[in-house]
Amino acid sequence: MPTGYADGAEVYRDAYCRGLQPDPELWVDEWADEYMRIPRDTGAAEPGQYRTARTPYAREPMRCLSPAHPCKRVVTMVASQLMKTQIALNWIGALIHMSPSNILTLLPSLSLAKRVSARIGKTIKATPVLRERVASPRSRDSRNTMDTKEFEGGSLYATTAGSAANLAELSARYVYGDEVDRWDVDVDEEGDPIELAETRGSTFGRNAKFYFSSSPTIKGASRIADLFEVSDQRYYYVPCPTCGHMQTLDWERLLYSPDFRTVHYQCAGPDCDVLIEEHHKGDMLARGEWRSHADGDGETVGFHLNALYAPLGWQDWASLAKQYEKAKKAQDRGDLEPMQVFYNTRLAKVWDSAQEQTKADVLQARALQEDFVLGTLAVGVLSLTAAVDVQANRLEMIVIGWGIGMERWVVDHQVIMGDPSDERTWSALDEKLKERYRHPCGVSLAILATAVDSGGHHTHEVYQFCRIRRWRNIFAVKGASKSGKPVIAQRPSLVDVTWKGQTERNGAELWIVGTDTAKDWIYNRYVVESGPGALHFAKDLPEDFFAQCVAERKVARYVKGYKRIEWVKGKADRNEALDLMVYSLAMAHYLGLHRYGEHDWDRLRQALAQASLFDDVVQAKPVAAERVPDDEPAAPQPAPSPPPVAAAASPPPRQTSQPMQRRASTSGYLKRR
Repeated sequence: MPTGYADGAEVYRDAYCRGLQPDPELWVDEWADEYMRIPRDTGAAEPGQYRTARTPYAREPMRCLSPAHPCKRVVTMVASQLMKTQIALNWIGALIHMSPSNILTLLPSLSLAKRVSARIGKTIKATPVLRERVASPRSRDSRNTMDTKEFEGGSLYATTAGSAANLAELSARYVYGDEVDRWDVDVDEEGDPIELAETRGSTFGRNAKFYFSSSPTIKGASRIADLFEVSDQRYYYVPCPTCGHMQTLDWERLLYSPDFRTVHYQCAGPDCDVLIEEHHKGDMLARGEWRSHADGDGETVGFHLNALYAPLGWQDWASLAKQYEKAKKAQDRGDLEPMQVFYNTRLAKVWDSAQEQTKADVLQARALQEDFVLGTLAVGVLSLTAAVDVQANRLEMIVIGWGIGMERWVVDHQVIMGDPSDERTWSALDEKLKERYRHPCGVSLAILATAVDSGGHHTHEVYQFCRIRRWRNIFAVKGASKSGKPVIAQRPSLVDVTWKGQTERNGAELWIVGTDTAKDWIYNRYVVESGPGALHFAKDLPEDFFAQCVAERKVARYVKGYKRIEWVKGKADRNEALDLMVYSLAMAHYLGLHRYGEHDWDRLRQALAQASLFDDVVQAKPVAAERVPDDEPAAPQPAPSPPPVAAAASPPPRQTSQPMQRRASTSGYLKRR
């Protein structure tokens, strides 16, 4: 008589008998052809029975993901909407059915993790062999939730890669990372998320398997490109329907008419000039094969595929040509974003916006034509500013000379080796900043304003150095990478507080620098070789200095659905020289040099000309030497006009500029309370 209760003995017998049966020994692609179902409610274009023959290029990646394959890591750098996610779904389904263990799925954001988890749940529901093994979703337990799905032999976890806790809580034999180029660069300051993810499978040794997929992004900052570089770099070769020559489909060989009605692919065969029509693509894909272009590290298999390989009925060649021409027109107008999207999502290539920028070798060749060396001044220099970058084991300093129309000269560049936590390092910097540079007219110019970067790990040391030298216009600065910010803020932020928690009026000051605005100004003037805005380099600057000047590039990214224009650099590239020029420009703005007109520059030049060659140390100053209270920054003022020359027969005695008057500085922060 049925009681309505589950029979525990029967459940035990069924599970025991099922455990005695051997798991099916199938490759992942064979398992997908036999068991996988694409659910209709996911909005898929072709729901129902999965067929590898529809995308023949996906067969080998799935074979490499099979537990029996000896490789440890599979990387797919592929155009959007080709095979990446479906391969992952097939792999996860095959693992649950044939080789169950913990599976960790990592996505760049929580919202995307929820969408992928929902798609996995619908796939499990639509596939009978998976529905039998995965716990049914119930509200009273946590066996099948949005981020966790339990099955016989393990569990599936879907979460974000943006938290170190998500990457350290569990052990997983299989790890799937999707859109890795959109992951955070440094997760909670604990390192690269790729390495953190792979440590989850360290206890499984060679039995662990990792699958990373993404379309690439920016040259030098693309993780998927880095992973592909260490792999065996496989490309899909297809035969020409006429001559049979095996070749990859490259964008440069796609030919189309202006109205896009006629689109052909030109065969790359040496003895064949046939134009291949797109209807041959189905047969070409079926007869294609993957070929390696490198040896790799012996444990990583990499696959590259662009949108030209999309099966018939998906993305056709004509639509790709239209998208490219639209992006090209935008690029001609100065908008590089559409072309970047086309490169990343259609061609599966990294984007290098620096192709439109001045190259480092051009700047170096220009420097070799200059007639001044480090530590000397050109005739056009009328004012000096400095900037200091703080690194873990050194301080880097640059001195920039400014002339008419913000023309610039790299006057000095020095590296002070030493721990920034050591007071002796800062004492050495202080002596460097006190040095004066002899102008060809005989005047000795001093540095009028100095910016010290406080954004590193030695913030308090920077504050202490600048706090007691504010009267010398030595300021702590911090970059703010946000579009539209001024080169330097209108007023500083007071960062010292009293024991009562109140802001210390006479304490350290922090000036915010709009780095995006400053870099735009600097990069736009690299092409100017002489005159206002031009940048002149000393001929004896080191070679890597010029590479650092152009180490960053401007790209478009989407953060939470919103477009953001950012300056980025490669992970291994150094950009200290560019940062120093940004901070020097900020000091020029602090002095008000950017507001100088022709009359102001002329008065400054005359002040230099009035100095005697036999004077001792003389300072030509673009700011007034009047005493300024310590709690207010010195307002930049043009140099005072020279006295008029009398119309007498004998000229008056030559007037000499007076050295800058030091301002008394007191700080309540330094007094005992």
